[in-house]
This record gives sequence, C-alpha cells and structure tokens, in this order.
Amino acid sequence: MNSKPRKTPFGTQQVRHTKAARAHISEPRLDPRARRDPAQERSRQTVDAIVEAAGRLLVEQGRLGVTTNAVAERAGVSIGSLYQYFPNKEAIFASLQERHRDQVMPLIQHMLARLADPGLDMVDVIVGLMRAMAELHADAPARLRAISEELHEETPGAEIQFFFEATTRILATRFNRTEDSVRPMAWLACVTLGNVGRALVHHPPALDVEQLLAALASMLRGLFATM
Repeated sequence: MNSKPRKTPFGTQQVRHTKAARAHISEPRLDPRARRDPAQERSRQTVDAIVEAAGRLLVEQGRLGVTTNAVAERAGVSIGSLYQYFPNKEAIFASLQERHRDQVMPLIQHMLARLADPGLDMVDVIVGLMRAMAELHADAPARLRAISEELHEETPGAEIQFFFEATTRILATRFNRTEDSVRPMAWLACVTLGNVGRALVHHPPALDVEQLLAALASMLRGLFATM
C-alpha cells in the first residue's frame, strides 16, 4: 500500500512501514567521503566492491590487519583504482560507518514521524523501532559487531541533540506540556533507547527478543505514566 505525505513537526515527509524503510536504505549509494564522485555505473560498482571488501576483511582480520592492498585484492580491483576513490584505509572505514548510519537513521526518523501521530500508541511505535534494530543485527551480526568493536562506532553529538530536541517537541505536544517540563523525560527516553538500540544492533543479549521487547514496553509505559 502506498502511503501519503503527512505533515509532521519535521515537515512534510513520506511515512512508511519500517520494512519499507529498510528496503529503501538497502539500495546501493555513493559515499560522500569517496575522493572522486563515481558518475558511471562501473565506477559506482567499484566503490561498492571496495567498501564491501573492507567490511569482510574487518571481520576476518580486525582493523590493524586490513591494508589497502588487501582490500583491493579482495575487491578485485587494482590498487591504483582504489586510490582513485579513497586516499587510505581510514577513508574506506569511514565509508563503511557512513553506510551503517544510513541504515539506522531512516529507521529512527521514521519512528519520530510516527511518534508525532496522536493516533498511534507511542510505546508500540518505539518497540517497533527496537525490533527493526534487532533485525539489522540478524542480517549481518559479525560485521556490526566488528564496526562497534574495531571502529568504535559512536553516534555523533549533533545527531543525539537532534533526537533529544525532536523527542522533547513530540512529548510536549502529545502530553500538552511545555517543552521545558518534558526535557528530563525526553533525555531519559533518548539515552535509554539509544543504548538499548545500540546493544540490539551490535551486541544483542542471549535473550528472547520478543520477551525483551515486552519488558521494554512495560518499562516505557511506566515512564510515560508519570507525564
């Protein structure tokens, strides 16, 4: 079913089901960190092959074990071709991290748009996001663990501030409160969900996911009941 644009606190945007968002973000895209912008399909495929090869080697060898020569060999390209797009292996790792963020960010933005809809249950929306995070880990557990441990993946401060401010506006609107009065609640929610989401993506516990999400739902309902 096609969804229609909806006005949200973040402007008019297309609201999709989480699965649809995941399908959209799985499409190949060029990384802005690449040295040269590959305009042709062949160049685009070369960049994708390089980043993919780096991801596999990161899992197998760890950060210190990855070299540009090894990446080029695994990608099936010459070292000269690799240097046309990336100046060093750190730039390739940066592209790998950027692509990972490009998987996560649409899911979070999709959740924020749904949270702004008063017709939807807030807890159900949040739990849906956490379920999508767990599914991301299931798709590539070894790579996501390596990105976290070897590249020390962290959420940029600007993104954290954006989520905090967006959550503050949403809670104030939904509970008919001033933004200042809901900021402590918004901060707690962002920090809690940020850490839970990160753990589900990179280091999920040896627990039944649905049981874990049910416990999270109970905790969130208790938190929001104080509003």
